[in-house]
Amino acid sequence: MLIQQTAKSLQVAVLGSGVAGSSAARSLAERGIKVTVFEAGFGIGGRTSTRKTRDEFRYQFDHGAQYIGKPKTEQFQNTLDQWRSDGWVKEWSGSFLTATEGCEIVKQDDAKERYVGYPAMNSICRNLLHHENIRVKLQTRANASRGEQQWSLVDDKSKKDLGSFDWLISADRLSGDYYRRDLKDANIQDFTSDVRKVKNVKSLTAMVVFEKPLGLDIDGVDFTGDCPEYGSLGWAARDSSKPGRERDDGKECWVLQSSPSKAKELLKGRRKIGEIREMAKEELVKDFLASIPLLSGDDNDAESSAAVPKVAMAMGHRWGAAFPIPTKKYTDMDSELISSENFAACGDYFGALPGRIEGAYLSGVSAADQLVDTIQQDDSS
Repeated sequence: MLIQQTAKSLQVAVLGSGVAGSSAARSLAERGIKVTVFEAGFGIGGRTSTRKTRDEFRYQFDHGAQYIGKPKTEQFQNTLDQWRSDGWVKEWSGSFLTATEGCEIVKQDDAKERYVGYPAMNSICRNLLHHENIRVKLQTRANASRGEQQWSLVDDKSKKDLGSFDWLISADRLSGDYYRRDLKDANIQDFTSDVRKVKNVKSLTAMVVFEKPLGLDIDGVDFTGDCPEYGSLGWAARDSSKPGRERDDGKECWVLQSSPSKAKELLKGRRKIGEIREMAKEELVKDFLASIPLLSGDDNDAESSAAVPKVAMAMGHRWGAAFPIPTKKYTDMDSELISSENFAACGDYFGALPGRIEGAYLSGVSAADQLVDTIQQDDSS
């Protein structure tokens, strides 16, 4: 624990409430540092966010990250064990398939580990941010500028003053993009220039509810290769089979995600977000319905199609930066700290595990550790 009064009086701002930002915030808060997390979206979680409809049905979807796989590091294994012990995470067991390039259906290894936030994917970040030293400001995109001593933040839309902070942590790599004003006035050009070199893999998602169960003994399917029967599909999950997502009305909630190549193809020339969401819904649902005979092993397409329950609700979503393709600079470090500007950056584009929840967590903790180490060095000098 930090015991220096100077450290305990610090104010730190974090941009982004995904796993990296939430992990950094919690690590600092447990050391007695006050943290404010700014999230531009309606809810916390970043790519681990959970979509819930606002009607009486309250349909729920993990429309981003689908699950946590077996940890690659001892540090995250210990963390995951603690999350499971605390009830934040539960194992997702069931029947998982791979639809191969040759249009074959292969059962995945039953021993493969899959864990999900409980009772929703964003429960991980929600619990991380539940601390007396953390404040969360939703629907607030903060633009930062560096003064002589502190960072000043203002609301991107209203221009309302959001306060002054001793340190700034960017946990959203898009905050440094050309079209964003988050870090436009910050004196960290080397960072913004380099982070713009990180390529983004786009993804389309459809969230669909069927009036009745499909009758498929399947909880998740990886679609690999270019088999025409898969269409645009890259992944399909029976979301209501995950712990905490079960329904008592007999309806099934599914999450459908595109393959990277098909997403790129479908998004070509499209700019309007409403049009993209509608297209994502139509294409993915159509292709999933067409794949049901293949998944069920029924060769009679007409009968299989006729037996499919009615779609009760469907909506589409576009992830503009679903997975990072980081440069070597970022894979060689877990986070970045610019001590001269009291600035740190973290995210799933750092380290040896890009695009994974584990990598995001390790990066967030690393950023917090570097920040604390710098403060302690300053205090002792």
